[in-house]
Amino acid sequence: MKRLAALIIAVVTAFGLLGSSSASTAQAVTFNSWPAVSSGNTNTYHVKTVQYLLTAKGYPTTADGSFGSATTANVKKFQSANGLVADGSVGAATWPKLASYTLREGNTGNAVKALQTQLLRNGYSLSVDGSFGPATLSAVRSFQSKKGLTVDGVVGANTWRGLIAGVASTGGTTTRAQYAQQILNDSGINLLHFCGPTYSSPRQNMVDTAAGRVAYTGGGDVGKVGVYLSTNMLRFMRDFGVNNSYRVTSIAGCDHSSTSLHYKGRAVDIDFANGQKIDTTTAGRNMAARVRNACAAAGARLTLGPGDAGHSGHVHCDWSA
Repeated sequence: MKRLAALIIAVVTAFGLLGSSSASTAQAVTFNSWPAVSSGNTNTYHVKTVQYLLTAKGYPTTADGSFGSATTANVKKFQSANGLVADGSVGAATWPKLASYTLREGNTGNAVKALQTQLLRNGYSLSVDGSFGPATLSAVRSFQSKKGLTVDGVVGANTWRGLIAGVASTGGTTTRAQYAQQILNDSGINLLHFCGPTYSSPRQNMVDTAAGRVAYTGGGDVGKVGVYLSTNMLRFMRDFGVNNSYRVTSIAGCDHSSTSLHYKGRAVDIDFANGQKIDTTTAGRNMAARVRNACAAAGARLTLGPGDAGHSGHVHCDWSA
């Protein structure tokens, strides 16, 4: 999906259809990488997920969280049977074929155990019993809402990818700098290099935050002021990037009203998502609604977009803290 999004942006850019200098700088975007899991891997959640999925696919494997010789052998068998390079490593080519299940309430079995294991990894308290009951449904819907996915309780390709390829809860507190670095590491999040002075561009705001420094404003109303970016906003930006590509035109920089929360480091503007320009067309409004819903689910105080004064070409989301 993100490769398609990049192609769409490249095509309209080539033909000059984007209509602004900022839009013409659209960059190629890609999904967060699938994790590489192989012999010696120490991520028990990922290893158990592989083992449950192998068993579900007809290659009985003990789900002990240890990627040993038996697991390697079964991965190679699965890869050979599915036309993949049989190297015993579960990566970008193997994960989608292993997790090629559509699960919903009422399903049972090892694929459900794999799902429950990934929900545990993502911070949800569940029993890995292989039964897709009300508790699992509630966790799935909550996860989908937090990640900006369609909240239908059905686990398909996008939800699997969000669960496995996304950044999971570590059980501790993620720092502002860590969120910023995770955002910088996601090539599907395009942080523009301009918006007023260079020091206040979205990308420089994020680079400074990742380094533990303040981010700088650059608007005409306040000048150069150091602010700390909202961790709630950063968490949204990271999480929304798991299954969506998007472009940021402003965080603390640009020129806004004197009371704007951009100048407090608590607002973000997005003008492209998944290859779609946010504008007043039907497609643009639909994408804006998707972004605004994801912001609201992440606790945004206010969201604005097409139909709101001054926001016909982007979505604005801000947080109270």
